[in-house]
This record gives sequence, C-alpha cells and structure tokens, in this order.
Amino acid sequence: MDRKTALRKTGNTILILSVFILTVIYSSTSFAMTREEFLPKIFQILEYTLPDKNLTQTENDLTTMDAVRLSLEAMGWDFVITAYGRATLLPEWSEKDPLYEIASNMSPPLPKQLLASFGKPFTEDKMPILSEWIANCKKNVSWKASFKSDGTELILKKRGVGNPNSSANGDLEKGVNEPLYIAMLAIDIIEVPSQIISAVMIGSEKATLSTIANENYNVVGAINGGYFAGSKPVGILKTQGRMDNGKFHPKRSAFGWNKEGRAVFIDGEMTDDISKNKSYDIYTEILQAGPLLIKNGRVVDNSEMLNENILNKRHPRTLVGTDGKRVYWAVIDGRNNMHSVGATIQETRKICLNLGLTTALNLDGGGSSSIWWRDFTFTSPSNKSEEERPIPYAILMFKPGTPVKD
Repeated sequence: MDRKTALRKTGNTILILSVFILTVIYSSTSFAMTREEFLPKIFQILEYTLPDKNLTQTENDLTTMDAVRLSLEAMGWDFVITAYGRATLLPEWSEKDPLYEIASNMSPPLPKQLLASFGKPFTEDKMPILSEWIANCKKNVSWKASFKSDGTELILKKRGVGNPNSSANGDLEKGVNEPLYIAMLAIDIIEVPSQIISAVMIGSEKATLSTIANENYNVVGAINGGYFAGSKPVGILKTQGRMDNGKFHPKRSAFGWNKEGRAVFIDGEMTDDISKNKSYDIYTEILQAGPLLIKNGRVVDNSEMLNENILNKRHPRTLVGTDGKRVYWAVIDGRNNMHSVGATIQETRKICLNLGLTTALNLDGGGSSSIWWRDFTFTSPSNKSEEERPIPYAILMFKPGTPVKD
C-alpha cells in the first residue's frame, strides 16, 4: 500500500469516527426536550390547557424528574407534591424525594424505565412511555402515603385527574376519576391525649387551627371541630369536663371521649338532651355536629334537620370516625376542580365505608376544614384568600405522656 492510499484510508477512518462521535453527542443532548416542546404534548393527552403560571418554570432542557413534575402538576397533583414536601422537612423523611416517592407509589406507578432515569435528560424517545402512563392515569389513578409519629398516623390519599373546565365542585353526574384529596389523623385515644381547646384559652375569640396548635404545649396533631355561629359553638360543647356551651341542638348527633379511652358516638335521633343525661357525665370532651354518617357499619339516612346546601352539594368535609380500634379525624378537601372537588353527605358516607370506618360523624366543613400535624398544615384551604379560616376551638392531639386536665 503506497503512502497516498494509506493516508486516504486513515482520513476516512477519522471521518467515520468523527461522525460516530458527533452522532452520539447529538442523540444524547439535542433531543432533550424543552418545556415549550413538552407541555403541548401533555395538554394534547389531557385534552385541556393550563395557564403557564400554574406550572413549574424550568430554564434548561428537561430532566425526567422535570417532566414528571410538570405532568403531575398538569393533572392537578401539585398540592400532593407540596404535602409530601412538608413531610420531608421533618427529620425522619428528609432523605426522601417527594416526586420520586409519589410517582413510584401511585397506581398506576410511573414506568420503571422513567424511574431509572429520573435525574437524566428527558429525550423524545421517552415521550411515548410517559404519554401512555398519563393516558392510563386519565382513566383511573390513586395514591396513598402514611407517616407515623408520637402515637399518631398521618394518612394522605389522592385520586383522580383535575379538569380546569369543570366547576369547582366537579360533575355530580359524571363523577368518574374526579380529583379528591383526603388527609387523616389516626390515633389510639388511650395513648394520645386529646382535648377540645378553645381559642379563648390563647386570648382570642377565634384563631386559625395552626395558631391554636402552636400556642399549646406538646401538640402533635390538630383538626377543626363542630359548627359555630360568630365565635359561639352551635350545639353541646364540653371540654375538660366543663360545659363551654350547654345548649343542646335537637336531633343533632355528637361525639364524646375521655382520657381513659372511652369514646361514644351519640345518635341525635335516638337521644334527648345530652346535657341533662347523667350517663354522659363520664365523657370530659363532647362536641355536637351532624349528621351521623354511618353507624355499626351501615349508612345512616338522616338529615338531622340540616339544610339542602350542606347535605346535597359538594363541600370540603371534616369528620370523625372509628374502625373499632382507632379514632380517625379526617378532612376531605373541596371547591377546587384541579385538586379536590369535595363531597356531598351521601358521597362522604361512601368514602367512610371505603376507609373502613364502622361509625362516623360529620363535623363543620367548608372553609373551616383543616388538618395540622407536626408544625405543618396538610390540607388546602378552600377560601378565596387561600388562607386558614379562624375558628373558635379545635381538637388537639398531644404527645403520649403529656399531662392534660380532667
């Protein structure tokens, strides 16, 4: 082989190698999608669009993690990310990544190919896999997580995909895969001392749930209670063995308990004035609300003289129930067509049965509904201001061993 031929072959080899290297570099970087390229494809699958301000801003090409975050936000799961993020601010879960934990534990879960490349560039070849997952989520999607501390268990549940073109309360007739978010605190009331605490005890007629919780000692969990007018409770309210409000509301049901772990659901249709019935004196805490939702594992068809709006329209709901072992304090978020549409009383009854509760009582809902746990609120306020509504009292759950007044 002469020198000229050898040089030509060497040159061809270098050219082929250069083309190969450039191809590898081009395929690994140039096809990484941008936010502007990605979002129209997502909206096409979901069949709606969202304002740009509702979605996380990204400056560079997307990673798989970015693509998953934008997908979840587009489906109305941004508050789930926020709630899980609040849990990871606590030391026990500080090493967990909210996006990864949510995506891997959803049903359907994010495909393994995408989970394995979470921090890598999101290239066009991954788009069909993500698109199929989103399409499956549109049909049916759910998620559940729990966090345990100091005798309490915070349980978060989410299902469905939002619809920005629907009403804030969703579609009662359709009701398929609509967004619904539930936060619960499950406790053993023998282990976890629980009391009704008035805002007056911290120097105010009304205060937000987080304020009442933070102003008391050793509190691990908190939730809003029964109905009120102005700053006055509606119906019986007994706290620390003393009647804060002794006026019985006819036909309305109630829930009572004491530090020995005795608890009772009082059926408003089956009892007279609680304040005059000595058999209830053993309960140091009693709050009256209504209606009773389920009793002994069966739906209670009882309006308890509440108006049509409360009963048959969707609202945020607060409730207390039991599965025979623990007491569950729960909030169903509402009035948000992307996050959670709320529930009617009949829907709340079905939700209670699905949660495994055997007896449950509806408490005050709407803008008052809120759950607080270990310094953070795990529900989304339904008020237009998106801030907590001040309430006259709250149910506080204290760390085991905390002395409480009789």
